[in-house]
Amino acid sequence: MDMNEVVCGCLNVTVQDIKNAVDNGAKTLEEVQDQTSAGTCCGCCTDKIEGIILSK
Repeated sequence: MDMNEVVCGCLNVTVQDIKNAVDNGAKTLEEVQDQTSAGTCCGCCTDKIEGIILSK
C-alpha cells in the first residue's frame, strides 16, 4: 500500500496519516476522524479508512 496515497481527497489525508492515528491509539473510525478529520466532509472515504484501521 502506498503510504502517500490520498484517502480523503476533501482534506488531503493520506494512508500514512491514518496509520499514524492508529499508532497513536485510534481504534475506530470516529477516533481516526478526531485525530485526522478524514471522512468528515463528504464521507465517501469512510469505508477505505475503516479498511486501513482493520489492516493495521
